[in-house]
Amino acid sequence: MLNITDDIRQLKRLIETKAQHPYLLKYIQKPSLDEDKLILLWGLFNDLDVTSEKRNQYISSTMLVQIALDTHEIVSNSGEGIESPEVLKNRQLQVLAGDYYSGLYYQGLASVGNVDMIRILSSAIKKINDNKIILYQHGSINDVPTLLMTIRAIEASLIYKLGDYYSEPAWMELSEDLLLLKRLHAEKCSYMKSGQSIVFDVLREMTFDDSIGGKASIKEEQVRTQFDKCLWDARQSVERSMRKLAKLDDELLERVKAILEQTESIANSYVKEG
Repeated sequence: MLNITDDIRQLKRLIETKAQHPYLLKYIQKPSLDEDKLILLWGLFNDLDVTSEKRNQYISSTMLVQIALDTHEIVSNSGEGIESPEVLKNRQLQVLAGDYYSGLYYQGLASVGNVDMIRILSSAIKKINDNKIILYQHGSINDVPTLLMTIRAIEASLIYKLGDYYSEPAWMELSEDLLLLKRLHAEKCSYMKSGQSIVFDVLREMTFDDSIGGKASIKEEQVRTQFDKCLWDARQSVERSMRKLAKLDDELLERVKAILEQTESIANSYVKEG
C-alpha cells in the first residue's frame, strides 16, 4: 500500500508528464509545481471515499489548473518600448503554455465525464481571477480584512471549492489559513530582499493613524507593523485549523510545522514590539 510520500511522488510524475511539451520547454522554463497545494489536495481526497484512479485524476487536473494560473501570472505585462522578437516570442509562448495547461485540465476531466468537477474548478478560476484584479487595482481595497480575504481567495479557491463540494469544512479552513500564511511569508521575503511586495503596496494605501502626518519613515514602520500583525494572526489561525482535523498525515503535519517555524521569528518580533 502506498503512503503519502509514494503517492505524492507518483502524482508529481503524472502531472509533470502531462504538462511536458518539448517545444514549449525549449523556450520557457519548466512549470513549477506547488507541492504544498498538492499535499493539501492529497489530504482532502485521502479523507474521501474515492478510488485512487479518480483521486489521481482529480488532483492532477486541479494542479494543471494551478500551473496554468501560475504560468499566466509570470507573463510580463510591461509593454514598455519596442520588444525584441525573442522577448515577444517568449511572452507569446508563455501565454500559449498557460492556455495549453488549461486545455489539459479540461481534457482530463472530460475523459472521465466529470462535468461537476469542471464546473467547480471553472468557478474557482473565475474567483481567483476576480480577486487578482481587486488586488492589483489601485484603491480597490480599503481595509485589512478585505485584503486578507482577497489573498485567501487567490491562494486557496481551488482547494476551498473542492472542499465545499465534498462537505469538508476542516480542509477548507486549513487550506485557506495555511496558504494565506505561506503567501504572507513570501511577500515578507520579497519585501526584505527587494523592497517589492503587492501586499505592502496595498497596506501603504490605507490610513491607520492620521496623527503621524507626512513622516514617510514612520508610516513605513506602521505598515511593517500592520503586516507582521497579519502574519501573526495567520499563524494563530493555522494552529487552530490543525486542531480541527481529527487525523493529519505525519508528512503533512511536518510541512505545516515547517511553515509555522519559517514565520516564527517574524511573528515573535511583532509580539515583542507590540
